[in-house]
Formats: sequence, C-alpha cells, structure tokens
Amino acid sequence: MNTREFVNYYRRLRKERDNEELTFQEAREEVEAFFDLIGDIVAMDEEIKFKNKGNFILQKRKKRKIGSIGTKEIKEIEPKDTVKFVQSKVLKIE
Repeated sequence: MNTREFVNYYRRLRKERDNEELTFQEAREEVEAFFDLIGDIVAMDEEIKFKNKGNFILQKRKKRKIGSIGTKEIKEIEPKDTVKFVQSKVLKIE
C-alpha cells in the first residue's frame, strides 16, 4: 500500500466513524503528523506497542559494502537507524 492509498483508506475510515469528510490534503497532514510522532518516540530508543496490532521498533543497520556491476566499484553504505514495524501474530491483513 503506497501513501496515496493509505491516505484514501484513512479518509474512508474517518467518514465511516465520524461522518466527517476530509480533503485529501487534510487527511495527509494528519497521517504525516501521526508518523512523525511515532518516529520521534522511537528515535528516543523506545518501542511503541499497539496491542494485537504490532510494534514499532528502532532497527540499527550495520555498515556494509556493495559493488556496482557496471563499474566494478565498491562503495560503503554508512550505518543508519530505521523504524521497523513488526506485525502481531493476531493481526491478519486481507
């Protein structure tokens, strides 16, 4: 699911729950604010748990080397932290 599909899905949920029509831009801002909040909390080396849904955790990636097939040049990718979602076993996406 890409960002556009997710925002449209969020708009449908809000309409069903609150009988409130949101523009695409308003829905996108709300979704981005939510994910910014999750990113800020996880960046503090904390884990966010949603009961029966899953967890957002901070994943630390290691430094690694890759090679370009065309130029045969070896490059190093610097280590970085990423946010990872681990789905609960209870949650089934259809």
